[in-house]
Amino acid sequence: MTNAWLQQQRKGALTEIADHVGLKNVERYKKIDLEVALEEHLRANSSKLSSDSKVAPFFYTVDPLSPTKQDPATGTVQTVEKERKPRARRQTLKAREELEGGDDAGSSAPTKTPNRALSFARSVPLPPSPAVLASQIDAHTTTFRSSISNYIADSRLPSTLDSVRGYLSTVTGIEILTLFVEAFGLRYEVLPFRYLTTLPAFPALGTSELPLKVPDFFALLTTAFWGPFGLWLLTSVLLPLLGGWFINLKGEGGYDAVSFNAVKAITAWVVYVRGGGPSASTRVVERGVPGGSTGMLVGAGAGALAGIYEAVLRK
Repeated sequence: MTNAWLQQQRKGALTEIADHVGLKNVERYKKIDLEVALEEHLRANSSKLSSDSKVAPFFYTVDPLSPTKQDPATGTVQTVEKERKPRARRQTLKAREELEGGDDAGSSAPTKTPNRALSFARSVPLPPSPAVLASQIDAHTTTFRSSISNYIADSRLPSTLDSVRGYLSTVTGIEILTLFVEAFGLRYEVLPFRYLTTLPAFPALGTSELPLKVPDFFALLTTAFWGPFGLWLLTSVLLPLLGGWFINLKGEGGYDAVSFNAVKAITAWVVYVRGGGPSASTRVVERGVPGGSTGMLVGAGAGALAGIYEAVLRK
């Protein structure tokens, strides 16, 4: 920013001042460029131009804090001695002025100086750029994935999963899984739960009282358990195993999966669909097994298809 006195002059007046002080070739300058050129020229020749009354106001306004002042009316140079205050006193006066300024404003809220706000802002750690932040997130994500992969690879989980997968990929595994689902559903009908005690609430964990129930194993001594369970065991396990052993189409040892499921489907249709078994036990088995008689037929069909597929692959 140029001198305030030069800014107040028109371009014509600035041109006259330039001619007066000996600054040449100023016709092509714009006003702002002429101000800059004049200021540089006046500062460079201040020793001989400071006493010139035509440009005296320039030197009077050039530095308000300068100890040398020049009166624009008389052109005389005055020397004003700057008041010196001890540093501690200046700091005390500054603090007093801040307090007085806060009282005059009438505000009871605590004020924060800009320096304190800036220092607090500088103390907050920020990422250099969004790209660097994204790179750091990707690096941490990659490290986390690597650690999880290494932990899983070092554990026995992969080998265990491979073993379970290999077993369930056989016809025998499919048959056992189907029988387990049927037996698990039947358990809720033939082996009821009995109240044992109540677990206390834990306010720290946000839990309430929880009643604890256990299977009533005394039901194993009653016909209410053995009637439905024996009927299911006979129709879903024993008779199909017997038929799969006698009718062995694959010509090898053990039992034939296709014959096993065919006998199971026929038995389920006769006993549960046509009502060939005890009515009370039949109703309990149908309520307990998922899907009832339809679920048994679907399970037998799935096992037969698996047996046929295995036989085709073996050929």
